[in-house]
Amino acid sequence: MKQKNIFNLSLLMLLALGQNAQAASVDVAATVQGKEISETKLLKSMDYFLKIKGSNIAAINDPKLLEKIRGEVLDTLIGQQLLWDAAQKDSVLAKDEDVKSAFDQYQAKFESQDQFSEKLSETGFNEDSFRENLKQQLSAKKWLQEKVLDKITVTDSEIHVFYLKKISEFTEKEQVRTRHIVTKVSPKASQEEMDTAMNRMIEIKKELDMGADFIELAKQKSQDASAQNGGDLGYFERGRLVSSYDDVAFKLAPGGVSEIFQSSFGLHIVKLVDKKPETIHSEAEMKEQIAAHILKNKASAAVQETISSLKQDASIEVNLL
Repeated sequence: MKQKNIFNLSLLMLLALGQNAQAASVDVAATVQGKEISETKLLKSMDYFLKIKGSNIAAINDPKLLEKIRGEVLDTLIGQQLLWDAAQKDSVLAKDEDVKSAFDQYQAKFESQDQFSEKLSETGFNEDSFRENLKQQLSAKKWLQEKVLDKITVTDSEIHVFYLKKISEFTEKEQVRTRHIVTKVSPKASQEEMDTAMNRMIEIKKELDMGADFIELAKQKSQDASAQNGGDLGYFERGRLVSSYDDVAFKLAPGGVSEIFQSSFGLHIVKLVDKKPETIHSEAEMKEQIAAHILKNKASAAVQETISSLKQDASIEVNLL
């Protein structure tokens, strides 16, 4: 199976360690093959990165954390510059219509031209420089797709090995769907309180034995939030509810109604609506999903390796401040 079109621009944010040397000017964050990345661009990129995460530079009080974020964002900008250089060198450039389409899609997110222009200004762009930035990003994406990602394949053997290794993840455990009627009573309740709760449940059980509709009775008399749904707790596997409930529910046959039993929440009567046996999804069923997962991992690793290789061959100077 061949890698096809799974790359997206977020992959450009993958980080790879580069060769660092001291840049000459404090006004320049880094110099990549003679091209400067300004401190202003770095700060705006850091601010954008943090805003995505719901924070901002001013909110970072830990100098070491701020230094770490600075290094990661700068490393990303260096990688982007190297990918753009590679795209230019190999004449793998985004088409004008693709750049226009990306520009129009981004602009369409704003209610007015003023809002759009304000946003560009906040991130350090005007319309021309933003178009140029889009061209560089799309060209880098195109170069990676053609030179790296299109060469990635996933074999049937890899899929088979992955399936065997992760077979537990493709197994759906036995599940049951139940309805219940509960009378709430604390495990620490007095004997009198427990007797009152039990007498209430005995009367409910008598109604059920005489043919009362379980759903309607649950709506009228169950004392928990599921009452409005006729006591329906949906499907669940062992371990999701308390063990005393599991022990009763998983022993019932579909349509069966339990005797009264106690849990930490109170006294219950359970009806089993349906039971699903354990199911193991076959390798054939999961093949496309597994292939996509392996492709994604291979693509991430390939992008990291490519950027790292570009850095090894490049002249990079970084101002460590």
